[in-house]
Amino acid sequence: MYETDMETGTTIAGHRADAHVPRTLVHKAADSEVLLSSVRPLADDRYAVWVRWPHDHLLYRRGTDGTRDSLVVVETLRQAGIYLSHRFHDVPMDHAFVLHGFSFQLDTPIRDTGDGSDVVFEITVCREAGNPRRFRMSCEARIRVGGRPAGRATMRWDAVAPRQYQTLRSRGIPVPRAAASAVHPPRPLTPQAVGRDREDAVVLADSPETDGGWQLVMDTRHPALFDHASDHVAGMVIVEAFRQAALVRTGHATPGSWAVTGIQMGFESFGELDARAVITAEPEGPDTFRLTARQGPRTLATARVTGSSTSPLGKLIAQAGVATC
Repeated sequence: MYETDMETGTTIAGHRADAHVPRTLVHKAADSEVLLSSVRPLADDRYAVWVRWPHDHLLYRRGTDGTRDSLVVVETLRQAGIYLSHRFHDVPMDHAFVLHGFSFQLDTPIRDTGDGSDVVFEITVCREAGNPRRFRMSCEARIRVGGRPAGRATMRWDAVAPRQYQTLRSRGIPVPRAAASAVHPPRPLTPQAVGRDREDAVVLADSPETDGGWQLVMDTRHPALFDHASDHVAGMVIVEAFRQAALVRTGHATPGSWAVTGIQMGFESFGELDARAVITAEPEGPDTFRLTARQGPRTLATARVTGSSTSPLGKLIAQAGVATC
């Protein structure tokens, strides 16, 4: 079931979180990875998007205190951009989506009902004027939980035809290919070190060749990070790596003890699956980090990540301005 023409006045209480939009319209292979439940057009390219956030998702689950993993905002907005492009802006189904950048900032931790049924994204989409066959788009979103403002987010992307996509993929500086053992390093960090409770969710590994950073683990078998076949490193893999790298730099070793509250991120080039990628994180201030993903001479992405401690002791330390070691 999916809805796009809900009656005026429909309330969140009437929303069904067990429904979802067709997975093909968000470019997913598994129904379990679809995070959009229903959509209602409003006016002037504005849309209300209700979400479907499984409480036991492999990556975006709720913490023991009921707080939702904040990176679910990024993946939800990414899927919403794809869906709205196809459904309301005439983007053909064979077009590829090239993400240029996104940002989000939470005003408060997201504590939903457990399935996301009380969460709605109010999204305004803008398509660049000019060539009618060019789909250069952006959006702004206001996030509400239980009817109250919880944060905001933005995203920029292009939707390109297959031939144009192949042209984009062939551009750039060649990067050196690596042996399989280098692309799939044998020593990933422990789940506890990166705030995870599953080994298959770790995307960073120690490597003597990363000069103070970490090597990106690219497990193309992961059911959430690589839901479908791809010819490049998925953007959400880099997003997850940035989160994990920032958390390691904080020194908080307990899963859930530090949470991302905002990201400003830009993508510069495609990442190849058969070449080593390196993630670095440098502090810019209290709970603020500058992240970079590189592959050979190319910069893949950069981001500014902010966060906050979620433990009582961590909050007291942050308020006192005391550095942890």
